[in-house]
Parts: sequence; structure tokens; C-alpha cells
Amino acid sequence: MKKAFFRKVSNFLKINTHAQESLAVNTHQASAYWNQWQQQKVSQNLEWVDWGDHPTILKLIYQSLFGSAEKSVFHYLLEQYPAFANSQALSLCSGDGTFERLLIEQGVFNHVTGIDIADERIRSANLQHRDLADKLIFRAGDVNAGTFGHRVYDVVFAKAALHHVENLEALFKGIKHCLKPGGHLVTIDFFGPTRFQWSDKQLEYANRMLAQIPPELRTKPNGKLFDTVGRPTVDEMIAMDPSEAVRSEEILDFIHAHFETVKIFDIGGTLLNLVFTQEIINNFTSDNPHYNEILNRAFTWEQELLSRNEISSDFKFIIAS
Repeated sequence: MKKAFFRKVSNFLKINTHAQESLAVNTHQASAYWNQWQQQKVSQNLEWVDWGDHPTILKLIYQSLFGSAEKSVFHYLLEQYPAFANSQALSLCSGDGTFERLLIEQGVFNHVTGIDIADERIRSANLQHRDLADKLIFRAGDVNAGTFGHRVYDVVFAKAALHHVENLEALFKGIKHCLKPGGHLVTIDFFGPTRFQWSDKQLEYANRMLAQIPPELRTKPNGKLFDTVGRPTVDEMIAMDPSEAVRSEEILDFIHAHFETVKIFDIGGTLLNLVFTQEIINNFTSDNPHYNEILNRAFTWEQELLSRNEISSDFKFIIAS
């Protein structure tokens, strides 16, 4: 009996150790990827890094969610949660701090501590925002560890962060541990297919949307034409960035299990994310009426498909307590 028990314990420790080693390797690889990404962002000087950055699409989202194209997420949080203006917030996977700066400048939070796995992004954040050093602090750290302190923050903010976390168990335990009583989790994130394993229907609609875009607007910076939306293999996803959408399908269940959901907004992005990638979104200059009309038609069609439940919303804006 004792030998069997110790064999089970030994096997458990081996499996657990292997999982920790695997996570450490993935963390190192993800850090290297995002360090390189930050360097490319600076060197390429891209105006928008993805579909959700484009001002035309942003206004369409605001109109859909809040009833006004001029009412941003910042305005919504200021209006609905005025107490946040005096709060201490933790921002997960804060990157170079661009969005965190806006949260401070718009008066949404009083102070933000950002944490990110990539040293290069943290270095860039501290350099870019040193004029707000009394309001913004950025430090390197792995959110997979879930070590954020005890009852330190009023709000945990996660923009495009949760879908990069592999150890969701430790993360959500850490979020609850670091929040003060009555604290909130606010997230704008990707909740779609894990490892970008798009459904057949999603790919069908995305390719129909892509086909409606003139070739000159589908031309990548390298001169090649973006002509097909495909499904990457899991191995390709891991080779690129092992943190990308690593357990994205599970996040909503974790939120429901650990928090009381106050509000969920379905943003969409189920097709737009696949079509208006970083490689072509900067072709759509925002002062061109023809380009804006293409974006408008694409957004409207996606919303129609969502309303008919033919597709589900991959991106959501959630407030939980």
C-alpha cells in the first residue's frame, strides 16, 4: 500500500514538474516574441496595429455598444463607475503602456501599475511615459504566476491580456487575492477559438468578406496579395507565440466561476479580426470616404450575422465584481 501511494505521489510530482518546465519554456518563448514585436512596432511606425485600432471601426463599435459614436470605453467607465477615478488599478499584459496612459489622461483611474512579460515592452513603457511616473508604474513579470499582492488594488484591468495566459487557475486566484473588498475586474479581450482554430463557418464568411475588398487594399507591405483567410495549425501557433489564445475558449467560464458578472458587451470581431489584419488595416486611411464605406459594410454585415446567431462574438467587454 505504501509503495503504491509513493509511486502515485512520485508520478504526480513528475507530471507537475513537467508542466512547470513546459510553462517556463513557453513563457521564455513568448517573452522573446513580444520583445521582437515591440522592436518591429517602433521601426515600422504603424498607425494601427490591428482592426480594433482603426478610428472608423472604433466609432462603429461605440455606436453599437453605447449608442453614440463619440462615447468611448473611457466615457462609459467614467459615467458608470465614477469611483474608479480615485482607484488604484493593476493592468495585466500592459505592453508599452499606450492604453494605460489613456486611462490616466482620461481620468478613468488615479494610478495604474502595469505588468508585462516582455522586458523590451516594459523598457519602452517607462521611457515613453516617464512624464507620468507619479501615475504610471511598469514592471516586468509573468502574470501566469498570479502574484500581485494582497488587497492592493481596486480594479484589475485586462485589455487583450487574458487570452495570453496559460495558467488561468493561478491567474484568477491571484486576481481575487490582490483585489480589495468590492473590487472589480474590467476586461476587453479575445474569447474566441483556442489557438485560433477558426470554425468552418467563420472561415467561409471571412473569405466572403475578404473577396469584397479591392486588391489594392488587400496588398501586404511585402507586395503579396492577401487572398485567403486560413486556419493555422496548432504547431504553427505555438512556434509563433505559445501564449497566443492558449486557453481563450475557457476564460469566460473562469470569470463566471470567480466573479459576479455585472455587464457583458459583445464587441464582435469574429470576422473583422481575420480580415482586417495588421498587414492590411493600415491601407485604409481614415480620411478616405470610399475606404470607410468598405469598413462600414463589413462591420454591418458582421453585426447582422451576430444578431442572427450565425456566428458568436469573439471579443467582449466585461465588468465583473
